[in-house]
Amino acid sequence: MRTLNVKLITISIIIVIRLAHEGILTTSAAPPKISAKSPAEDALPEIPAVPFLTLGLIRDPVVQAELGLDKKQIDGVNAAVAQVDESFWRLRDVPVKNCSAELEALLTTLRRSLKLELNSIQLVRFEQIMLQARNWKAVITPEVAGRLKLSSDQVSRLRTLLADVPRQREENEKTLVGLSAVNQEAARNRQLKAEAKSFADVLTAQQQSQLSQLLGKPFDLDRVIKIGCVAPELRDVSAWINSQPLTLQQLRGNVVVVHFWAFGCINCIRNLPHYDSWHEKFAKSGVKIIGIHTPETESERSLVNLKRQVNERKIEYPVAFDASAQNWKAWANDMWPSVYLIDKQGRVRNWWYGELNWKGATGEEFFRKRIEELLNEK
Repeated sequence: MRTLNVKLITISIIIVIRLAHEGILTTSAAPPKISAKSPAEDALPEIPAVPFLTLGLIRDPVVQAELGLDKKQIDGVNAAVAQVDESFWRLRDVPVKNCSAELEALLTTLRRSLKLELNSIQLVRFEQIMLQARNWKAVITPEVAGRLKLSSDQVSRLRTLLADVPRQREENEKTLVGLSAVNQEAARNRQLKAEAKSFADVLTAQQQSQLSQLLGKPFDLDRVIKIGCVAPELRDVSAWINSQPLTLQQLRGNVVVVHFWAFGCINCIRNLPHYDSWHEKFAKSGVKIIGIHTPETESERSLVNLKRQVNERKIEYPVAFDASAQNWKAWANDMWPSVYLIDKQGRVRNWWYGELNWKGATGEEFFRKRIEELLNEK
């Protein structure tokens, strides 16, 4: 029985470590700004924090299928998500310690709605999936540690192991230089299994059995789709250049790139050739690009100046003049330039703050590949 329990726990650990490594449960292509901590829990920081994770999982079609939701339930869950979606989105870059009360209120609203839509069996299964996604950082919270009757020494040992994981992974990556992709993957898998065993060995056989029951059958979290939110609708656009007024609702069925810029921002200017190349390469494939010009300086507040810049730089895709910054606020944007990638269902799937290729970054290549992938999605 001990071997079975260790195997189940090991699978869960490996799933979550891979999620963190591959960014499955974080939607930003750039490093996340937030130092996330689950509100009201005495634990190591969880990224994403529990409220964001709850929203991300319950909205996912694969999770909904795993729960066995029927059409009516799916509609109800999606309506519950829509009720809090933009509010969560606007908090994505706020340090969790600075918005914990808001997150708790949003999470309470979401959970209350989910209890009305899901039956008891579905709620239990969802909590199992949540626990698998949170993994050992959940185990050392008072709630789970109490159910497992972990001693203070066990909690301390688990904390130490968790804190040491980043260093161990960094050291392991150094040993992979020069190896083939296949050998690198094999080495990473060996490391993940070793990490998993080190965590499981802290628990007694009985605690492992209890934890296995809490986790339930393993769920393949690799299939979870990265979704930031349903993209906030364009609003209060002062003027459109190169286009009649547009809405994102009108563009459903297309892959959409939205980028915020200002013509006096040198970092924005350096990104413009990338958008031009995407427009040239993908326009006939169903990719729509919208530049949202949100001014900062007095010169940038002039529509005449903006039109001249668009003309001089030979921008052919639609440009929205966000003179009152209402779109900037709706997207909780705080940096020029910022780029967002929206799928055919109108959901934000990736975003990037700053220059795409800043100091050796490969943002342009990343986005180009993601555009191709989203075009192939049904």
